[in-house]
Amino acid sequence: MTIDLVFPPGFVFGTATSAHQVEGDNRFNDWWEWEEKGKVPRSGRACGHWQLYRSDIELMARLGYRGYRFSVEWSRIFPREEVFDEDALLRYAEIVDLLRGKGIEPIVTLHHFTNPTWFNRRGSWLREDNTRYFLKFVEKVADTLKGVKYWVVFNEPNVYVLQGFILGVWPPGYRGVGKGEKALRSLVKAHAEAYSVLSKRGVWVGVAQNLIPFKPASTRRRDVEKTRLVDLAYNWAFIDAVLHGEYAFLKGRGRAVSSDFDFIGVNYYSAYLVKHSWNPFKLFIEVKPLETDIRTTMGYYVYPRGIYEVTRAAYERAGKPIVITENGVAVEDDEDRIKAIIRHLQYLHKAVHEGVRVEGYYYWSLMDNYEWDKGFSQRFGLIEVDYETLERRPRKSAYVYGEVAKTNTVKGELVERYGLKTLD
Repeated sequence: MTIDLVFPPGFVFGTATSAHQVEGDNRFNDWWEWEEKGKVPRSGRACGHWQLYRSDIELMARLGYRGYRFSVEWSRIFPREEVFDEDALLRYAEIVDLLRGKGIEPIVTLHHFTNPTWFNRRGSWLREDNTRYFLKFVEKVADTLKGVKYWVVFNEPNVYVLQGFILGVWPPGYRGVGKGEKALRSLVKAHAEAYSVLSKRGVWVGVAQNLIPFKPASTRRRDVEKTRLVDLAYNWAFIDAVLHGEYAFLKGRGRAVSSDFDFIGVNYYSAYLVKHSWNPFKLFIEVKPLETDIRTTMGYYVYPRGIYEVTRAAYERAGKPIVITENGVAVEDDEDRIKAIIRHLQYLHKAVHEGVRVEGYYYWSLMDNYEWDKGFSQRFGLIEVDYETLERRPRKSAYVYGEVAKTNTVKGELVERYGLKTLD
């Protein structure tokens, strides 16, 4: 008989969303402007969470979730450079109060890919002195939102730099490795300034970093070296820059303003193979998904062991507590979602059992939502959203995960039915 997987007392099982993906009508940020130009699908009212937050919090409480990670939309608080919307900020404060009243641990993310349009017109993150505008926002939010232990300053700065400043396929739409490195340094500086403000309030401050187990496509030296380079530049540049003031990037090493983390948020989804390419337009690097038995509608595959690999790597590299700030799948068959959750939790339990300090696991996402350049086609949610009526319909996975959250335990029968028979 398969034994239960029991997680430590105080471990939090929660869910995650971001403002632009669920709130709707974020008309003052750069993503909305990008949408208006026809570069990506329109988000419109999204999931209507800005109006339905009370009932959404009631639903997550009924389902038994113990944590909720959400973001504060900068452009709601400062729709224009000198215009402060206090009512919007007070609504976020009400969200925190409602969560805590239901026994749900809030994690607040301050930057989840979106900027006010006016900030981008001032040069966005390519100008280091623009960090003062972000700091003003951070101070306002920190002064108003009480009872929040965990604060994430930036969500996936590595993804944001790659997509928005190197490839230019996301706003603000800059292209070039040099611009990417410049933006990286500004984000590191902004983190240091935010850390200084937040840490004085006795809270935990971290980053939610997308971590990928990169594996060489062959044993050839070129493939192995390219894998090492991609791992350093993508996974660790931001973390190393914050902790040590030095980092490795695609064209060499650099220096930045150092500060600290109190925890590392790990966003984990899948693994990739890396090989050397002779194509300079690909930076001489070719990356493709590592294929497994479950393929997501996003095009990558479920590789549960990867959450163990990146969690251990982050803990060993940074020496900080870990929170799994995102892990989830977009699939058509909800049974595959349950399999993915249970199998990832098997490997996360293994990491915890081996001494990795993990504080919690937040599934992405609470509900179906707007998936950036993919629009509404990707269904990550434990809760199905009818985009015509905005009705919420919990899937089977929502209840299965709720039982895990309530008991801090993955029951043996769940492991038997959905889990992996052996862990390597």
